[in-house]
Amino acid sequence: MMELFNWITELDYLAWFTIGLIFAISELFVPGVYLLWFGLASFTMGILVHFMTFTPIETCVIFALLGALYSALGWWTYAKVLKKTSGNNKYLNDMAGAHIGKVYNLSQDVVDGRAKAKVGDSFWLIQTENDDLKKGDKVKVIGVEDGVILKVEKYEKK
Repeated sequence: MMELFNWITELDYLAWFTIGLIFAISELFVPGVYLLWFGLASFTMGILVHFMTFTPIETCVIFALLGALYSALGWWTYAKVLKKTSGNNKYLNDMAGAHIGKVYNLSQDVVDGRAKAKVGDSFWLIQTENDDLKKGDKVKVIGVEDGVILKVEKYEKK
């Protein structure tokens, strides 16, 4: 076991850079972003070993601590980014649901409780209880039926 520790101590900075490169390249083939952090730890060890001398135990402990530190920083950063972006995706795969609460203009008169409204660059089928709505009236989306029909009511500004 001591021979392994001695071998680790004898690694020069180029060997640590090579180990870091192997970790970084391995990251391309392994799911997740785990080996990258140990690759960064290896690069850092290469820099430290170039300027300082460590005992075998110190080398192993420093490498383990650097790997843990970089892993923790990576996951913390990822969690921050994920938290920032996850709140905006409530209706990511529910295009109709994303329109609930929004106001649109009717593009045709309501006939038998149905009409069309221009939503973005397309026209959506709308359904309402109010047959008195005419082309150009503002309607507010209050729900979705069958995933493609917007349920609306007349929009009255408050």
